[in-house]
Amino acid sequence: MKDNRPENEIVISIPSKTVRLQHVACPKGCNLIEPGVRIEENPSIAVSVHYGGREGPLYLDPRYGSYENKYDFEIPDGAVVRLFCPHCGEDLTDPDATCTLCSAPMFLLNLPRGGILEGCLRKGCVGHRLKIVDVEEQFLRLFNDGILDSYL
Repeated sequence: MKDNRPENEIVISIPSKTVRLQHVACPKGCNLIEPGVRIEENPSIAVSVHYGGREGPLYLDPRYGSYENKYDFEIPDGAVVRLFCPHCGEDLTDPDATCTLCSAPMFLLNLPRGGILEGCLRKGCVGHRLKIVDVEEQFLRLFNDGILDSYL
């Protein structure tokens, strides 16, 4: 079977909870890190969630592959939500991506130096993808520090 990835793309498996995101922004550049709400001692990623005519804050676990998120209201498993920037109101839905596991829309968050985090908008689905653009620097940090904590 032919692999359709670009020649310069490297795909690696990252164990859950080994990468902590520290610098996350909406598409317009608003900082989404919320030091006032912590998940497992880490500042969370704050977004606004809309579902079933309700809206409120959602605090995402900043550890890649962890789903210990905090909601202000109950959202049933399997529900597809919409996420927005809590500062500027920008819709975080990626119009060009759907989940490869369940076909729901994906959200997109910006990371430093052109990196991105994509995640499924269906509650309970584990579809997500982390794209790091500056791979050489990241590998050096991973091998020197054992974690990608200091950059993302």
